[in-house]
Amino acid sequence: MCGIAGQISKNTIAINTNSVLDSFAHRGPNAQDDKILNCAHHQVWLGHARLSILDLSEAGAQPMQSHNQTWQVVFNGEIYNHTDLRDSSHNYRGHSDTETLIELLSQKGIDNTLPLLNGMYAFAALDQSEKKIHLVRDPFGIKPLYFHLHNGTLSFASELRTLYAMGVHAEICHDALQTFLSLRYTPSPQTLLRGIQRLPPGHHLTFDLNTSTLKIERFIHPTKHRFVGPESVAIRSYEFELRNAVSRQLLSDVPVGLLLSGGIDSALVAAMAKEQGTELKTYTVGFGDQHHECEISDAEHTAQILGLPNHSITVTPESLWKDFPSIIESIEEPLGTTSILPMWSLVQRAREDVTVVLTGQGSDEPWGGYRKYQQELIRAHAPEWIWNGVKKIPIHPSYPDPIRRGIRSIPHSNPVDRFLENYALFSGPERSSLTGRNDSGIAKERILYWLAWQQAKSIPYAEQMMRIDTRMNLCDDLLLYGDKISMAFGLEARVPMLDIRLVEWIESLPLRYKCTINKGKRIHKSMAEQYLPKEIVHRPKKGFQVPFGTWCRGIWNKRVEERLLSSGSPHLALLNKKAIETIWKQHQKGVNHERVLFALLSFSIWADQQAGSVHS
Repeated sequence: MCGIAGQISKNTIAINTNSVLDSFAHRGPNAQDDKILNCAHHQVWLGHARLSILDLSEAGAQPMQSHNQTWQVVFNGEIYNHTDLRDSSHNYRGHSDTETLIELLSQKGIDNTLPLLNGMYAFAALDQSEKKIHLVRDPFGIKPLYFHLHNGTLSFASELRTLYAMGVHAEICHDALQTFLSLRYTPSPQTLLRGIQRLPPGHHLTFDLNTSTLKIERFIHPTKHRFVGPESVAIRSYEFELRNAVSRQLLSDVPVGLLLSGGIDSALVAAMAKEQGTELKTYTVGFGDQHHECEISDAEHTAQILGLPNHSITVTPESLWKDFPSIIESIEEPLGTTSILPMWSLVQRAREDVTVVLTGQGSDEPWGGYRKYQQELIRAHAPEWIWNGVKKIPIHPSYPDPIRRGIRSIPHSNPVDRFLENYALFSGPERSSLTGRNDSGIAKERILYWLAWQQAKSIPYAEQMMRIDTRMNLCDDLLLYGDKISMAFGLEARVPMLDIRLVEWIESLPLRYKCTINKGKRIHKSMAEQYLPKEIVHRPKKGFQVPFGTWCRGIWNKRVEERLLSSGSPHLALLNKKAIETIWKQHQKGVNHERVLFALLSFSIWADQQAGSVHS
């Protein structure tokens, strides 16, 4: 895991390269280096910050040149199957996956190399013979990659702050703000900053230096194979695939730990790692047993059952409030996900002992673990007259947020509109009260994009939604903050549940093996019972939540109110103060608005931090 950056220009590269490298040195504290090359009347600058994981020697240093001197690469991430891809007749300098990648590129080219890779990655590769530079992001977008094209100059980086250090300036995009208010994040390629884009997962950007033209193509394909066999065979096959995924992701030349929640997923990874001879140190964060959201007791019980050491940290409202600005600054984009707060202290503690952690992230989407998929399952089996009756049910503000979203989605027969309402942070009328616009930005466009990619006429709508979430919600919300926060401390976070081969296999299963009405993650849980007690496998999901709504009525009340409603705050130039005040007052009277209030608070802190350099 590292950080990468680069700039390609017909003009002389005029950036302060030391300042640029310093801007993302936290991603690679072991070494920083760069290189300037001339290619097709362009100057090409490549920068790299190294967090040494595989091959700690100089043989793994970057930027790296291929043996035949035709390719240059800066690489961030891990290729877990890289040893299987090595040419036995080739004389390699070391055993890094970056060297495996660059030699594959020199032998096979970019198009023939990408389908071979199983890993999490974002990289830039300069093909000096073809005079093209390629930017690539892994199929699930575990590693971020931003880019900006202006007047023929292409700049790219792992983080936004590095683009700023290269002289990139951008304004807040109002269309993107509508998207954020709709989804609680902005899906790739959009960011909240006009002109700065995030390469979508599973996409490949080519910049032709001969013509100064840019092209973006998708290199991933939907799973066409369908599993045929009884559940017993599926359970055995899943065990085989997940064991191999965990084994691949234990590959490291530095210490590895595990972020342990109270749920099934991280516990299963820990159990499988131990079975393979690796007893991982585990790390847990919580808020104290007085809060039902706290997972420390459950995680300690799991660790005890597995015979693994567990290190827990209890965070307080005071410590989280103090860290909040630093957390938003590290993520660089506002998100409406409260789990960003405890994640900060959790990875900071883990980094004291280890350089790599495994996590349980990424199983709910492919396995159908969320409540929103249940509505699509029910809809597929219920007669139309039921939905006609439900359409007439008024949506009372006191209803829980998932119920409100579910009811809003029911009248829509079009899956794009229905999915959007099920995702929606703010409804159309609520968005209108905040910005004067009720549209959803590009949210519908991106939902439609991933629906069309699936070529899914025969695939149930619940499964279509699961596939969208695996490549959109995960990528630009949960995985985005997972990367940014862990890398703020130079910690590599791996996600075995999103092993590429594993997810391809899961998506080949019939939907009924993944989820049915009132049952999610079916085969996943059945297989887990071979490794874990049923009390852990079927423990109610807490979802790494924060008691934010309670704190807004208590210990954080005055602070949040002041932050959201103080006149002159930068976010109030973009959002209507009276609309925010209405939401705030309703929450104080008992209506649960914690989800939207957290998104607004996150945006307000971000807007304040951007005010000095980004103008709306």
